[in-house]
Amino acid sequence: MLRRVPMSLVLAALVTSNSALAARIDDQATGTKPAPAAPAAGRAGAKPAPAPLTLAEAAPLMGTWQIPLETPTGRLVASLVFRNEGGKVVAGVSAPQFPEHKITDITKTGQVVTLKASTNYSGPLTAFSGPVTMVMTLTPKGPDMAAWLDFNNSGFQIGGTAKKKV
Repeated sequence: MLRRVPMSLVLAALVTSNSALAARIDDQATGTKPAPAAPAAGRAGAKPAPAPLTLAEAAPLMGTWQIPLETPTGRLVASLVFRNEGGKVVAGVSAPQFPEHKITDITKTGQVVTLKASTNYSGPLTAFSGPVTMVMTLTPKGPDMAAWLDFNNSGFQIGGTAKKKV
């Protein structure tokens, strides 16, 4: 049986835990999906495999992004920060009431950047307790990024537009 988990709870679980993170891309708000990648040479219809995001590829992402999200429990503005730590791209996600959670599982397929996270949650915000997995995908949308968050493999989905904080 699949339970619905409030967005604020999921973000709380992710930013307060020390587990790994990752993401998937789609823009529900506009109904658009990333353009399919060109097939690999010699393999008709083959999609490229996700590869770790390099520092060079991450250069335009470096810095802080604000992602306003309308959740069932109200508006929440998440912060997503990309930075260089020891020659590797890392990210952190936080919200005003939650400390930053470090993300190290960051990949890129074509123009789509994916971040993944998973944790076990048991806490005071809800009766829910158990595993929570998040996949966040970021797709270029002009100067911004379409952000799509999928929790517990479609148990809860939400989208928004990430804007770089200047």
